[in-house]
Amino acid sequence: MPSLLSLPLELLVQIVEETIPADFEATAVSCKTLFAASAPFRAQYATRRKRFRNFTFSRRLNGNLEGGEKSDSDEYWDEITQETGIRIMNTRELLEHIALDYSLAQYIQSIDLREHGDVEEDEEVSSSLEAEVPETLKNLVLTSPFIEAFGGEPDDWIGQIQWSEIYADVFLLTLLPQVRKMGLHPRWDELDPSNTRNTLINKCLWPVLKMITQRANCAKKFPNAPLSMLSVVEPSRDVGYEERSPLTPFIPFMAINSVSEVSLRSCIFNDDGYTGIEFDPLVECYSTNLRKLILDSCVAGPEELSQLLSRIPNLEIFEFSHETKWHGCGHNWNVGAFLDTVQNVCAKKLKKLSVAIFTHFDIDMLCGPAYDPSMRDLEWDEFESAGSPAWPRLADMLPTSIESLNLCLNTFGDDHLNCIIHLIEGLSDARITKLPHLDELSLSVRMDSSPTIPDVALESLNAAKRSGFSILKLGTSIALL
Repeated sequence: MPSLLSLPLELLVQIVEETIPADFEATAVSCKTLFAASAPFRAQYATRRKRFRNFTFSRRLNGNLEGGEKSDSDEYWDEITQETGIRIMNTRELLEHIALDYSLAQYIQSIDLREHGDVEEDEEVSSSLEAEVPETLKNLVLTSPFIEAFGGEPDDWIGQIQWSEIYADVFLLTLLPQVRKMGLHPRWDELDPSNTRNTLINKCLWPVLKMITQRANCAKKFPNAPLSMLSVVEPSRDVGYEERSPLTPFIPFMAINSVSEVSLRSCIFNDDGYTGIEFDPLVECYSTNLRKLILDSCVAGPEELSQLLSRIPNLEIFEFSHETKWHGCGHNWNVGAFLDTVQNVCAKKLKKLSVAIFTHFDIDMLCGPAYDPSMRDLEWDEFESAGSPAWPRLADMLPTSIESLNLCLNTFGDDHLNCIIHLIEGLSDARITKLPHLDELSLSVRMDSSPTIPDVALESLNAAKRSGFSILKLGTSIALL
């Protein structure tokens, strides 16, 4: 039987070309003959791999302060853009490149859509969007099975892609079969089904997003489906009082079976009737491979949290930090109800739990009365207690499966030092009876104004040390006591 390698070199070159990009490297290094056949493509493949495999938008830099290199036009650009000569500043420009050569989409294994060029401040970006959509991109939209099936009129999509970042981003997702890691644009929160002002967006985009999710979860029926290899979802927003987004628009990605880690910031899922945002869990079960969920600088209500966590069947790591948001949303966070929800819903399967308060003034939330299930639906400032408050105890709050615990002390105020004393009450005994896996305890102390612990704090911190805590300088492993 004749061997593949006995074919003429011209045919081998054509065969090797068909392996670009996913299998090109493995094919080229398999033997000397195929390595020779790969020669016409190696330079272009290397350039495209460098530019597209871990894709970020091109960034124009100020001078050479950020490590950029000067181009022939006397402008400084990020290193990747400068080396490859491929300048892409927004999603539409990326779509235009893919429309010219569809194989470019298959190079992309991670993509960061967070840093679009600024339309208002960058004349080059504005001019590129004002230009008519090229025929190659129009044809890509017209032949899309996603647009044809659920997305409405292709001509409407072509018009929207010209200007709308959210339309362009959703269409881009239909073209990425190899992507493993993804960070979405901050305006992704416009895709919120509860927002009645976005009726047109929701009517056109949600069906497409739903179809992407369905096909990604049906590998046998739809091989090489977009997002079918997605594993990690990264934050789209920053932290901060003004930063806020609904959680619901990100839920479709949690429902993709290949997803194992989701990290989000500044999400609000708490319908408080004022500045909060309602939450729609959308489906009954999320990815069975989702093991790690990180929610930083977020606001969560107990019912919404229960709806979220109960749909993640195999969650092992849950990290949550609370931050008060715009107009005081979350200023009265019921941390007892939060921890009670975690314990009731997923404590048995968790291997790591981290719950933090993001800003200094929020630490007062731990200085209220002890949590009781009857308080579940109350906010912190609605608690009623006569005389001295009944302080909370870690022995009552922690799930039985917990293995490590880190507390942070940001100030040496009387309330905070008293809170530590009461938090550790009964902890030594509970570690024997209720918390047998709790082996690692640390208390990180902020030391901004003094190199040593003030005398007023020594009693509380020494008591914590006797309970098994390591007393560390915040952000380090330096022992203070």
